[in-house]
Amino acid sequence: MSIRRLSEATASRIAAGEVIERPASVVKELVENSLDAGATRIDIEVRDGGMRLISITDNGTGIRPDEIALAFERFATSKIADDSELTGIRTLGFRGEALPSVASVAHVEAVSRVPIRDSGVRIVLNYGRVVIQEPAAAPPGTTVRVSDIFRNVPARLKFLSSPGTELARIQHLASILALVYPHVAFRLASDGAVRLTSPGGGDRLAAIAAVYGSKAAQAMLAVEGDSTAAFSVSGLAGSPELARGNRTYITLSVNGRWVQSRRLQFAVEQAYLGFLPERRYPVAVLDVRAPFEDIDVNVHPAKAEVRFLREDIVFAEIQRAIRRTLTEGAHVRPLRAPSANPGIGGKAHHQDDGAARRSATTNAVPGDPATTPEQRLFATEATWPIRGQPLLSPASGPTQQTPTTGPAVHPASEIGHPLSSQTGGAPAGKPIPQRQVLPVLRVVGQAQETYILCEGPDGVYLIDQHAAHERVLYEDIKRRSAARSVESQPLLEPEAFDLGPAHASFIESHLETLSTLGFVVEPFGPKTALVRAIPKLLVDRGHGGGKAGEWLLRLIDESAERGRTDSWQDRLLYTMACHASVRAGQKLTNDECRELIRQLEQVEQPHTCPHGRPTMLHLNSGHLEREFGRR
Repeated sequence: MSIRRLSEATASRIAAGEVIERPASVVKELVENSLDAGATRIDIEVRDGGMRLISITDNGTGIRPDEIALAFERFATSKIADDSELTGIRTLGFRGEALPSVASVAHVEAVSRVPIRDSGVRIVLNYGRVVIQEPAAAPPGTTVRVSDIFRNVPARLKFLSSPGTELARIQHLASILALVYPHVAFRLASDGAVRLTSPGGGDRLAAIAAVYGSKAAQAMLAVEGDSTAAFSVSGLAGSPELARGNRTYITLSVNGRWVQSRRLQFAVEQAYLGFLPERRYPVAVLDVRAPFEDIDVNVHPAKAEVRFLREDIVFAEIQRAIRRTLTEGAHVRPLRAPSANPGIGGKAHHQDDGAARRSATTNAVPGDPATTPEQRLFATEATWPIRGQPLLSPASGPTQQTPTTGPAVHPASEIGHPLSSQTGGAPAGKPIPQRQVLPVLRVVGQAQETYILCEGPDGVYLIDQHAAHERVLYEDIKRRSAARSVESQPLLEPEAFDLGPAHASFIESHLETLSTLGFVVEPFGPKTALVRAIPKLLVDRGHGGGKAGEWLLRLIDESAERGRTDSWQDRLLYTMACHASVRAGQKLTNDECRELIRQLEQVEQPHTCPHGRPTMLHLNSGHLEREFGRR
């Protein structure tokens, strides 16, 4: 076949395929044009999932009559003049291919008026060809109506999903845009029914409430960025209680541009390590600020991805900002109590489900029979304390005397129990940092030989003894490992154990790290190794006994099976702490319970175990009074 130049129509359709994949792509491109035009109100209307009609109306600066036809020509734009401006782009669009790409695969009508003129202009294009251009009456701003998308490209049309699925994609996109641009009031209607409204005005919490419901908004924590720094992160991070089962609730923007970056998403997930269980993901709406010259936005046809010149700085700043917010905003998790009568064999529901649903519908439009799926999901599951609720009293130090603390706490060395092992509690008399938010607790006893039952300033508290001790041990081992002070226990005789290829390679590569954790291991031939010592805290829990090598391999295997967002060293620490901590079903005296609570008060992150499970639950006095008919 001889080489020849493609026709303009064919080239336009090929270019459209890079930018316009489905109706949601049209919505994205047109809304970004509206945002670049300074719009503060954007109305989106679709029919049949956008396959029959997409209409975008804004109150932006509009298009001049003498430029309306030029706007639909390829590579025509008002946003850059030459290639030198490709560095440091500050607008959402810049290539000048959005409008012509849309027009080449659909019937398009646009009406626009600039505010300084008394009348506007109307243009109609039929699959890329201008058929009408005339003066028109119009309010300031622009309306673009796109109909019969892909009718001239049947091969593309057949790959579209059902109208319901395409609508779901548009609704998801509109929700993200409302979160990323809280200063803009968005409205999405489908086939006459309003699906989403956001108030605008710049309040990101109000945007969260509009998209996910007011319960979710109350559970968001503010991430404060340094406005004077070159790199900063600001926005909202969800409390751990708000975690979801997938990553779609992580919304990221860079200098106000919504991006889909697996690397940045990974940074957010890592920041939540230890706060969330495995395979649970946070809710977050974050804006990364970086020098415009450090960002390349011209790496993806749909401008969905960006490239950073100094990505490691951005990664570290995201982690630092979120972890600071989570640590400072931590609360004791409230107990999800069942309703009084869940029904025989029925599933218990949260006591406040009705109120949550009512709260979630606050932002729904009258006449709309259902709130968004996101609002329904968050309304029934979010139970984090209401935003603005006073924090519980900080825990008292060991030397402070408070009538509610009960008998004096015995030093760990007097207990004669696994809790008396080196667990890293602060020395007696050392004041506990005021940032801690654990309440002052009085131990009542142990329930089911698993939970420590305590009375606090506002109700009853249940502490999972295994999760709490696991957190204490994890932070102690991690601190001692960093200081190379983990105590080892030499074995009476070195133990030889067989290695498979994977284990042999792993141990050979990480001998030094294993040593900092208290393991003394050395190669002993191509398929054998010797273990000469293991951490003392594991010996105290009965993990020596002639099978140290076998147990070490098991430990490595278990740590390798855990989630991949954390390092294998952290996973190994989790596993060591898990095996060394007290177990469910193990009887503790009240003195031992008090000592465990004392140690928990002094760790950095007392509210969750290393795997993200809660260490403590709270049943408040008000709920108890309601259940017993006292209120």
